[in-house]
Amino acid sequence: MDERIDRLLSLAEQQYASIAEQGRQNAQQQATIVEQGRQIAQQAEQIGLLTQSVVLLLGEEVGVPVPDADAAAEPQRTDMDGKPY
Repeated sequence: MDERIDRLLSLAEQQYASIAEQGRQNAQQQATIVEQGRQIAQQAEQIGLLTQSVVLLLGEEVGVPVPDADAAAEPQRTDMDGKPY
């Protein structure tokens, strides 16, 4: 009888150890997922800024500069004869 109780206790301890290890692995996976989410957010922000820069440069190149939302409106430039350029 004592052997059966010892065997059951041993199995219960093994099961508990297995569940505890799964919990640790899940916590590590969650930390990895959170870090990957941060990296993706940072990359998305950088891609957005790069895209905005390209749009601004293309707009200037074709002669239609995109106004900066934060900057005050720049007055139209004119040469010495008063012609806009």
